[in-house]
Amino acid sequence: MRHSTKQRSLWLTLFLIAAIPRLLGALFLPNAFGDAYVYIRDIGVMSAKMCAGTFAMTDLYGFWLPLYQFLSALINIFVGNGFYAGKLVSAVFGVGVCLLIYSITLRLTAHRTAALLAFALIALNPLHIFYSASAMTDVPHAFFLLASLYFCLKERWMLAAIFAALAGLTRMESWMFIALIPAIQFFRERRVSLAAVAVLAIPPLFWLYVSWKATGNWLAGFVARQEYHDWLFAANPTLAHFSLPHIVRDGATLLISADIAVLIAAFVAGWFVIKPLVRRAHIQEDVSAIVPALIFFFATLGMIVLAYLTGAMPIIFPRYGLILFTLGIPILGWTLLTMRKRHPQLERRLLISVVAILAFDASVQLVGSVGLLNQISAQRAVADYIRAHFQTKSNARIFCDEGTVQALSGIPPEKFLTSFDAPRDREGFLNYLKEKNVEYLVFVSNQDSAPVRLFPDLEYGDYNQSFEPVMNSHTEFLYTSTWLYRVHTPGP
Repeated sequence: MRHSTKQRSLWLTLFLIAAIPRLLGALFLPNAFGDAYVYIRDIGVMSAKMCAGTFAMTDLYGFWLPLYQFLSALINIFVGNGFYAGKLVSAVFGVGVCLLIYSITLRLTAHRTAALLAFALIALNPLHIFYSASAMTDVPHAFFLLASLYFCLKERWMLAAIFAALAGLTRMESWMFIALIPAIQFFRERRVSLAAVAVLAIPPLFWLYVSWKATGNWLAGFVARQEYHDWLFAANPTLAHFSLPHIVRDGATLLISADIAVLIAAFVAGWFVIKPLVRRAHIQEDVSAIVPALIFFFATLGMIVLAYLTGAMPIIFPRYGLILFTLGIPILGWTLLTMRKRHPQLERRLLISVVAILAFDASVQLVGSVGLLNQISAQRAVADYIRAHFQTKSNARIFCDEGTVQALSGIPPEKFLTSFDAPRDREGFLNYLKEKNVEYLVFVSNQDSAPVRLFPDLEYGDYNQSFEPVMNSHTEFLYTSTWLYRVHTPGP
């Protein structure tokens, strides 16, 4: 009885430690990325149709897979605010991620202190708290993957397949688990559950059917993604090819967000598995336990690297590394305990090194998160001004290459123009602004932006007959600057 009471107290404590910063973040922190506002719009549309009784399967079709939006829309029926419904759903999944990491680490290590430390790493991680407070799929997707891994470790293959399928209805990259989970089962039991395979096949088949039902083309979702990438590369030519500064920036982002200590631990654990295979020996039972976690980790890492090298994912954002950090924390705990057992003389130096790396990465993440909050605050000031002064019912337009300003303004997307269709010469650009009846121009220091190339003095608040500065919003810490200009085009 006393043991049961202690267990309940422990779980309640863990829940509160994870829940308080995430729920507060959902209420008070901004979204971490402009895509969140598109998710929020979709959530509102879905929930409105649900309330009106007009919701149909074709309403699930869109640029992204639908599970997160669908769940948030269901919650929004009761919340009545799509902005907070999406953020709260993400926060709840973030709490679940923290509890699952504790459970997985405890199962892998049978070491409660290691499990508690693993829990603390994710529960107090600034980047994870920030993204748990954002209306995006990254944290819910991580929850489904961790739940699938947990049941793989317990050899509950149907439950593992169900959660992997839920991940596959949230993000497309999880379709690879159609092959990986049967491979893990075969590694553990030398058999494959056909029922589990059937469950794993549901997400791609369902999505192809929804695409066909909504558009008449079962590949419509892939076509839309390709068109987006074509537009992205046309609007941002520097993304279409690799350059040393971009590679260094993206590599550093991945290293810091995934955490250097976690990446090293995963490769060390991988060597423990591969080493006996190289020597044609059997993998020891204590080592084979980590194999499912390594498969989840390296499959995800491989997908990120492959997508980056092929141009399918031309920019690495911190949230891409965050999924590796999430999957890798239990591996870090297992690797440290295994190293302590095999090389006890290195225990002190290993512990000090890992703590130093973790503290360094967390500090960089915290600084980056604060800088991003400042940047979003500056962009919100410009967006608020536009929303207050722009007449959406007029035939006027806004030229803006900053997607976050667009999203924060709440103005319909068709009212915005970007550099994608704009002429590349000064006279042609000015005529284009006149032809499209552009009233405002948002100037951001993006080297692929047409105004930056054609009118560089606008970065300093230049006043001329074509552009009148209205406001400037900038941040001193991790400096960014956004200018808003009123456009004066010459008469006929």
